[in-house]
Amino acid sequence: MYRKQDLRQTLHRLMNELLEENGVEIYGDFKIEVADMDTLAFIKGSKIYVNTKASKYPLYVLKYIIAHEIAHLAVKGHTRKFWETVKHVYPEYEKGKQELLRRLP
Repeated sequence: MYRKQDLRQTLHRLMNELLEENGVEIYGDFKIEVADMDTLAFIKGSKIYVNTKASKYPLYVLKYIIAHEIAHLAVKGHTRKFWETVKHVYPEYEKGKQELLRRLP
């Protein structure tokens, strides 16, 4: 388990790794906030909000969560184009997605 500040730093590092490794650029200065909330993650303005409960997930699941939210910058719904975008951001997303689905109630 991470403290909020540690989780935020880890998520920022993972986001930067995903963007650099896969040649993805985001316009503007994007930030990640960690908060207690009802949903796992969402984007509002120039911030990705991630639930504090995400601290219990392994790094590959956290990468999937970040890739999922980054993809929503380009595609709002969960269409084929959306999943292609997720795959571009995080080519191994399927493992993280499956593990997250397995752990969710």
